[in-house]
Amino acid sequence: MGERARVAVVGAGIAGLLAARKLRDHCDVVVFDKARGVGGRMATRRIGSATLDHGAQFLTTHTDRFASLVAEWEDAGVVAEWFSARVGPSGVADGPADAQDGHIRYRGVGTMNDIAKHLAEGTDVRTQSRVTSVRLHGGRWRLSLGDSEPGAEPRPDADSVDADAMDADEVDADEVDAAAVLLTAPVPQTLAMLEAGSVQLAASDVEALDAIRYDPCLAVLVPLNGPSGLPEPGAVAPGVGPIDWMADNQAKGVSTTPAVTIHASAAESRRLWDADDRTIVRSLVRAAGLASAAATDSAHLQRWRFARPVVGHPDRCLALRDVPPLVVAGDAFGEPRAEGAALSGLAAAEVIAGVTGCGGPD
Repeated sequence: MGERARVAVVGAGIAGLLAARKLRDHCDVVVFDKARGVGGRMATRRIGSATLDHGAQFLTTHTDRFASLVAEWEDAGVVAEWFSARVGPSGVADGPADAQDGHIRYRGVGTMNDIAKHLAEGTDVRTQSRVTSVRLHGGRWRLSLGDSEPGAEPRPDADSVDADAMDADEVDADEVDAAAVLLTAPVPQTLAMLEAGSVQLAASDVEALDAIRYDPCLAVLVPLNGPSGLPEPGAVAPGVGPIDWMADNQAKGVSTTPAVTIHASAAESRRLWDADDRTIVRSLVRAAGLASAAATDSAHLQRWRFARPVVGHPDRCLALRDVPPLVVAGDAFGEPRAEGAALSGLAAAEVIAGVTGCGGPD
C-alpha cells in the first residue's frame, strides 16, 4: 500500500468537517480552525445559566443528498424538528399557502454547535490554530500557523491532535506540509492566506473569487429576567427595520432560562459596525423591544463580518488552476446557507479525492 496523501483543511465549519469525514479513511486529513471550538457560524455561547445559538439558527433541506445526511443525524439523536413554516413578524406564518413551504426547520438536539461536534468525532481537528499563510514549497503546499483567535483561551494539554497521523511532512509546530489543501474560510480570508504566501493565481480564479460578496451581521446574545413573549415557535423575522431575526433559546429548547438571540439586518449591522459593544447592545435590545426584560450587563456581542453570502459562485467549489491541488469551498459556493456549505464541502472532497487518489465511497 502506498503512502497516504496529506490533506490540510482550513475551517472547521460544516463544509470542512464533512469534507474531512469523506476523505479521512483514505488519506491523512488534518483540520485547522482559529477558534476555540468547531462549528464556524454553527455557534453556541453560554452566559451564566443561559445557552444561546448565535450563528446558524436551524437547518433546512432542499436536496436529496443533504436530506439524507440530516435524516442520519436525526436517527443519531443529533437534530430534531423545530417547526415547518416560514417565520414572519408574528412568528410562524399561518396564512397563505406560500407561507407553508413544507421545509422542516431542524434544530440541534442540545445546541446547533452539537451538530458540528458530532461531525468532528474521529477527525484530527486542531482548534486555536490560525493559518496565516499558504504557500508553495517543493511542489507541495506549506501552511504556516500563527496565534490563535484573539481572546481565545489557551488550549488544554490534551487537545484533539492525533499524534499517529503526524509524519515526516510535518515541519515543526508552526508549519505543516500537505499534498492538497481545502480552504473553507470566507473568501476574503482565503485570499489573504494565499496572498501572504505569495501564491500567484490564474486571472480567471482571481476574477471569480473577487466577485464574491458578503453581508455582515451583528448578533446580540442577551439573557432575560423573565419570559421573552415571542410567539410560537419562539422566533420572529420582522422583515423590515433594524432587526432581521430574534429567537427565544428557551422556547427553542436550547436554554434552561430565558435568553434571546438578536440578529441585526445587514444595513443596521453596517451602520453600527464601528460603534462600541455597549452602544450596539443597547441599540439592538431597544429595537427588539426587550429593554425592560434584558440583562444587558450580561449580554454578549458577536460581529460576523462575513455572515451571509449575497453574491456567490455558481459552482459548489473552485479548484484553482496551475497549482498543486487546492480547492476553495464554503457557503458562498452553490446553494446558500448550511445546506450549501455542506454540499460544497462534499463536492470539494470529491475533487481532492480525484486528484490525490485518496477518495472513498459516500
